Amino acid sequence: MPSVLVENVTKNYRDTRALNEVSLNLQEPGCIGILGPNGAGKTTLLKILTNIVKPTEGVALLNGINVSDEPEKALMDVGALVEQPEFYPYLTALETLKFVGRVKGVTEKNLNSEIQRVSQMTGIGEYLGRKTGNFSRGMKQRLSLACALISDPHIIILDEPTFGLDPKGMKEMRDLIKSLNQSKERIIILSTHLIYEAQEICDRVIIINRGEIVHDTINSPSENIIEIEFEDPAGRVSLPDHMADQTFVDGKSAMFRLRSGTSNSDVINYLSAQGLKIRWVKPQTNLENLYITLTSS
Repeated sequence: MPSVLVENVTKNYRDTRALNEVSLNLQEPGCIGILGPNGAGKTTLLKILTNIVKPTEGVALLNGINVSDEPEKALMDVGALVEQPEFYPYLTALETLKFVGRVKGVTEKNLNSEIQRVSQMTGIGEYLGRKTGNFSRGMKQRLSLACALISDPHIIILDEPTFGLDPKGMKEMRDLIKSLNQSKERIIILSTHLIYEAQEICDRVIIINRGEIVHDTINSPSENIIEIEFEDPAGRVSLPDHMADQTFVDGKSAMFRLRSGTSNSDVINYLSAQGLKIRWVKPQTNLENLYITLTSS
């Protein structure tokens, strides 16, 4: 299974602290949204994960490999779209994809079929013969995503992939990301400042503000989610399948998405019977209200 681990990462740009002791542990496949206002530190975090910039302190591990120490090895199973994509304007889309495929180690025998696969997925097949210098912003986004998908990586990092697209292009990009997430075989990290986009696409949403993670939550269109804090670290606590269909545990806190018919008291009674000491229980707040509260200061 793919994994992403960020431990106490700080990034300073002269007198500005872009990230402050950020820690993140992604061990389960799915789409994880990094949600925050402009300037919150989202792009800096993704640049560290892709070795575009080095952390001032802390480490980032992809599949257990330190990105800063062994970037080629760490990024072997990673596809990324970070910031506005740019290409050699005199190359066609086909030439660009061939170049990227060779860099990623795709054999000449498999290169054409791999280009056909990613072109079909991203809808750029009819534009392969055109030079990228004539591409619109939307087509560059599609081509960049096609480049990221070459060699079928298990970690995909997308930095505001719908930014600058028209409404039709935004919907098509969101639908494509959702289709990539259907198999639950990949970790897809998606940064955005759009609350509705995070709600529509992501399984888990991490809110970042002023360089710090201020909330980490399971995402659900329903309100049947509760958060529990225990007296001691929760370890591998979970609920039976008939009670909850998703669990997120971090230290002393756990979040559960409850199935229909399961009450908060059912959960408390079950966990107490397991010997767990509960400090408090609260329903999960609506994501939009939560986001506004956490990022307004």
